[in-house]
Amino acid sequence: MKFIISVMLYFLIGSSAVSADNHKAVFDLTSGENNVVEKSLFGIIKNIKSYYKSKQKDIDVAVVISGDSYQYFIKDIKNSPYKDEPDIVALQPKLEPKLRELHDKLKVKFYMCSYGMQSRDIPEESLYDFVEADKTKSIYLIELQNDGYAYMPIH
Repeated sequence: MKFIISVMLYFLIGSSAVSADNHKAVFDLTSGENNVVEKSLFGIIKNIKSYYKSKQKDIDVAVVISGDSYQYFIKDIKNSPYKDEPDIVALQPKLEPKLRELHDKLKVKFYMCSYGMQSRDIPEESLYDFVEADKTKSIYLIELQNDGYAYMPIH
């Protein structure tokens, strides 16, 4: 019996140590202001990833997209509700490589609120292929926070 308790304690302590190094953050992106999105989304996430890498640790990052931020994640901007907004049309080619880098190199996950997409008439096929959009913002945030992600607003 003592052996079994020792083994259980070993695994319990070991799994606690592993989970203590498993950092997670979810960014609640609602801003539609270009400078806020560029500075926060790209700057902060890269800095956070760099910080944890320098400490030989990793951090899982997710971004939940809603509010005025839908416009930044549409690949086919000219066939979207934002086609008549020249600032967004001009910014889109500059954003795509940065978003791809966040996803491909830094493994950032992107989730878009399906309810907001419907109310804005944004078809799912117009999104970048790395954006998931099958749940509402609330569901994504609840699930991610219950999975241990720290909440980080970008409003």
